[in-house]
Amino acid sequence: PSAHRPTIFPSAPKLVATMFRLRGLSASAATRAKAAAVSASHAPHESRRGMCGLVAAIDDVFSPSQTPWADVPILNDKAVMSRASSVLYHRGPDGMQVSTGVVGCRKRALEARWSMGHTRLAIVDPSNRNADMPFNLKFDTVGKTVHLAANGEIYNHDKLYKSMAAGEDGLDGPWPHDRFSGSDCEVIAHAYARHGGPKAASLLDGMFAFVIFEEDHETGEVKAFAARDPVGIKPLYYGRTLCPDANKGDAAAYVFSSELKALVGHVDPSTVVALPPGHYWSPETGVVRYYQPEWLMNDDYAPWEEDGHHVSDDEIREAFSKAVQKRMMADVDYGFFLSGGVDSCIVAHDLLPLYRKETGDDRPIPTYTVGMENSPDVMAARAMAESLGGSRYVDHHVRSFTPEEVFDLIPKIVYHMETYEAELIRSAIPNWLLAERAAADVKMVLTGEGADELFAGYLYFQDAGSPRQLQDELRRIYGMLGNVNLHRTDRMTMAHGLEARVPFLDTEFTRLAMSVDPARKMVNADAVRTNSRGREKTLLRELFEGPNANGDSIPTPVLWRAKAMQCEGVGEDWVSILQRRISSLVSDAEMAEAAMTYPVNTPHTKEELYYRRIYDENFHGMEHAVKLWEGGGRAMGAAWKSSMYTREGLKDVNLLSHSLQQKTA
Repeated sequence: PSAHRPTIFPSAPKLVATMFRLRGLSASAATRAKAAAVSASHAPHESRRGMCGLVAAIDDVFSPSQTPWADVPILNDKAVMSRASSVLYHRGPDGMQVSTGVVGCRKRALEARWSMGHTRLAIVDPSNRNADMPFNLKFDTVGKTVHLAANGEIYNHDKLYKSMAAGEDGLDGPWPHDRFSGSDCEVIAHAYARHGGPKAASLLDGMFAFVIFEEDHETGEVKAFAARDPVGIKPLYYGRTLCPDANKGDAAAYVFSSELKALVGHVDPSTVVALPPGHYWSPETGVVRYYQPEWLMNDDYAPWEEDGHHVSDDEIREAFSKAVQKRMMADVDYGFFLSGGVDSCIVAHDLLPLYRKETGDDRPIPTYTVGMENSPDVMAARAMAESLGGSRYVDHHVRSFTPEEVFDLIPKIVYHMETYEAELIRSAIPNWLLAERAAADVKMVLTGEGADELFAGYLYFQDAGSPRQLQDELRRIYGMLGNVNLHRTDRMTMAHGLEARVPFLDTEFTRLAMSVDPARKMVNADAVRTNSRGREKTLLRELFEGPNANGDSIPTPVLWRAKAMQCEGVGEDWVSILQRRISSLVSDAEMAEAAMTYPVNTPHTKEELYYRRIYDENFHGMEHAVKLWEGGGRAMGAAWKSSMYTREGLKDVNLLSHSLQQKTA
């Protein structure tokens, strides 16, 4: 057993002792700070586990010409941080905690105020009352105090901590500090204190975004560090409050948040940055990539050309099963988004035997589908649910909708989506309804996101000219996942206090899938038209064509149906209906002035302008924080030309229909 436990302390007493010596603060600000500190020192401790939202702020003591303790409300007043954090209440409706304090050495003029807010959605061990976040931990053996706010799930937390405690992590001697809670996120603080920020981020297996403020006990040095998971499943933004002297350009403070909406009113909008997936940030280094797998970073990566390189089908299936099982970590009821697409059906194919083994045969797993009546997704999902044993093993729910009922929801959806990317919002609308329905029953779901980026799943891949071209396109669209698919998945689920997990994007499974010869992923245009072998994702479909451990198989019409983006699969005519309605809300005069009104990422269609108008009403000045597809859509940025898609979407929606749908006149 370890010899030490990290000291867990309320940060407020130090704040009380120093706030009467505030430099550059008004008397009223000092009074507010003292009251906030006293309140914090008596705050009750509650469980802080699972998905969440975070807001964090710290004085800029890192710039050479910093302004000492400028009047920054989110640092001066705990109530301001509480209000900013409450904006993210939807991400963590199970509770909220705010911590404030001071780090650094006054004698060296390095003292920095800090503040962190955290809202929680308890998924793992929700009754644990020792796992408050933000964590405020003192590691005496390494002379560091670490303040941590994190959003995510760390799947290897036990394995990682045990390797440190046993001294099997490459450093001299065992890590002597016990864990004080069962929180998976606590291991982030331990790994940071032992290995430093960049190494700690690279050791984590999971989905995460976190912010750390550190004080060195001996020197009083202050550090700030933030990181985001390799593929961008969890979001993180930061911005600056500028110094009173605008010519300096330095920050008075840095502010971080899980979503843009909590930064509004607290930072200069022009300074807002989305931390890219697989990167970390510190004031000294700026933004740095830590996730650097060879398949992603090396343009010449081609292990399939080497003698002896072979990735067997069994290896891929085994790696995927491990990825699914890893994401079943939960102490609350969970379910599954069964869209009816082949990706979600493959997850269900592997998940059901594991779920039945874990829970017994008397607890059907909840599954959820969204779509208009008789849509491709709805009919395929129903067939898949039946193939898995029907109602005995699957508690299947369909959220049917009509176009008329969702039009009034669009402003709310754009607000939560924090984007104006049209292709993304089209899918976000039904995704909102799906998440809303699932959240009525469960706190966590598994999804099928990510397979298309690994196995060439989009219809425009039929026009790829060579395996190398296809591989490079997979790398390109994988790099955008954090801005598109995963952005939608996070925002739409967390808007309803629901966590989504994505087994296809497990980093080990991804490495394996991307080391497969891309010639096996090439798409035949004739097969696309005939729903037959050789179509998009044939490799993936064939891998899971056989029965699972329970003897259940994916129905043939489902296994070989066309890839449909969610906005397409919920109803072949859904996008056209949506676009006609939106076009009626934007005048020709507005469209003519679009370039003048929106010089950054100018809208090209009335649909794009409508979404942009709503975004600008909520996030004015932050338009640069949205990363759009080149050319207005995923397919338009490929190295080859494809006639499959335009800015408005798929040209021939008849490709999406399948034999399970009822024939219409």
